[in-house]
Amino acid sequence: MTAILHAMLGKGLGGLEQVFLDYQPILEAWAARRGGLCAGVVRAGGKVADSQAGRSPPLLSMPAYTDWDPLTLGAARRIVKAVKPALILSHGQRPARLFQKAAPRSTRLAICVHKPVFDIETTRTDYICVGRHLAELAIERGVPAERVHFVPNAVKIPKVLAEPFAAPGRPPRIVAAGRLHPKKGFDLLIAAAALLRDRGLAFEVEIAGEGDERVRLEGLIAEHGLGERVRLVGWRDAPAFLATGDVFAFPSYQEGFPLVLLEAMAAGLPVAASAIPGPDEMIVEGVSGRLTSPGDALALADALAGLIADPPSAVALGQKARAAVLADYGPESLAKRLGAVVDEIANRA
Repeated sequence: MTAILHAMLGKGLGGLEQVFLDYQPILEAWAARRGGLCAGVVRAGGKVADSQAGRSPPLLSMPAYTDWDPLTLGAARRIVKAVKPALILSHGQRPARLFQKAAPRSTRLAICVHKPVFDIETTRTDYICVGRHLAELAIERGVPAERVHFVPNAVKIPKVLAEPFAAPGRPPRIVAAGRLHPKKGFDLLIAAAALLRDRGLAFEVEIAGEGDERVRLEGLIAEHGLGERVRLVGWRDAPAFLATGDVFAFPSYQEGFPLVLLEAMAAGLPVAASAIPGPDEMIVEGVSGRLTSPGDALALADALAGLIADPPSAVALGQKARAAVLADYGPESLAKRLGAVVDEIANRA
């Protein structure tokens, strides 16, 4: 195996896109050691293409309309013809479907699985899953176990660390971040904030991110009378934003292996997160954070109140969370795990 095609056709700069950017240099180095190349493919006009405009080697770009759009499929076929990849690794269903149509039958395929909704192809596709729960799901759905791999997401070690509860005279700041989407559970955080307010606690909440839920969330903030306590602050540089917090709230209803939670833990923030697949692999309850019942605003409020009420214990949780991330989820760990998986696929091919 000498050439790899590495594809991601997302529009934005969220978690999926960041994983693609983390993989690309690792795959380039893997291919270069074997005298080959790794061609990265992204969506034309997307934020990744814009952000990587001066990159060397450059990323390829292509349209991404629908799986059956002739312009999109034609672009995929031209890229396959030019690169002649032995392996195509896709992030997300659209590039996986497109390049499955465009590639010869002899080409090995792999999909990086980021969430529980994914297609199953059992004859020539490997599944690289960012969470153990996703790997188990792939096997349950019929993928041969030898083609299922667990490669957890990783984060760059932050240069700026949080200093929880170190700012005198400021109410404790609860921070959260992510796309403003129903599955992220920010409505639950707003409901929990109302409960904390009703208990007479001093605090403020800042939620970084944008999305279609903004109008609804703004309505919930107004409905609860939390306009002076809860703010939607738009997209922010994640490390700098997280460093301003005292506590990190992660109220999601569904996740893969969330990067922003790893980033908060790496920054040394004490976290309160939903006990759902993904976060429950990253956090040990009461040791490196607090896990709460999904969809339970009261449980989230109790966890946040407990962290705020006992700063020394909360800081200790944050320090243990950071140590866990540094030990298991840094760039070196990702490079070793991903390299080993590509080795396995290449050797089997």
